[in-house]
Amino acid sequence: MRLFLRCLRLGRRRRIKLFHRVKTLWNYSKLCVNSLIYNSFTNTDVVLDSLFEPIYWLVDHVTRWFGVVFVVLVIILTTTIVLIVYVCVLPVILSTYPVGWIAWHLCYGHWNLMHIVFHYYKAVRTHPGHPAEGKTDIPMVSICRKCINPKPARTHHCSICNRFLSFFLNSAAQLG
Repeated sequence: MRLFLRCLRLGRRRRIKLFHRVKTLWNYSKLCVNSLIYNSFTNTDVVLDSLFEPIYWLVDHVTRWFGVVFVVLVIILTTTIVLIVYVCVLPVILSTYPVGWIAWHLCYGHWNLMHIVFHYYKAVRTHPGHPAEGKTDIPMVSICRKCINPKPARTHHCSICNRFLSFFLNSAAQLG
């Protein structure tokens, strides 16, 4: 116990040396950390982008499968609706409505089904378009994060096509 109390009763000179040593080590560690992470171009945007990079990677790799999932869901939902109409609704219509109304329901239902299938097919098969590659007068808005090339205005880098698409609305990832 006496030894412990003696250690606590450091002399004034020892305390100053100890304090100076701790301060020197603290300043040296700050200098080391700053020299390892210093970049004159770093600001809060760069730090936030760096922190969100794993989330961006996850979104890029997960959304790649959304097109396939959405196409399968549309096919399943359309088929389910057609089956429900033929199995449940059509027998009720045949037993309760006159012939004119039955013809109307069949024609109108099949007309809507053809429109749904046709427009979905056109939306899936219509190419979204790419910006003109040979033109130099297209303004470049920023640098693309995926390919590190200048990114034209109002474009998106599609991770499936690996190209810039003119508008993001018709992307292969969304429609298949």
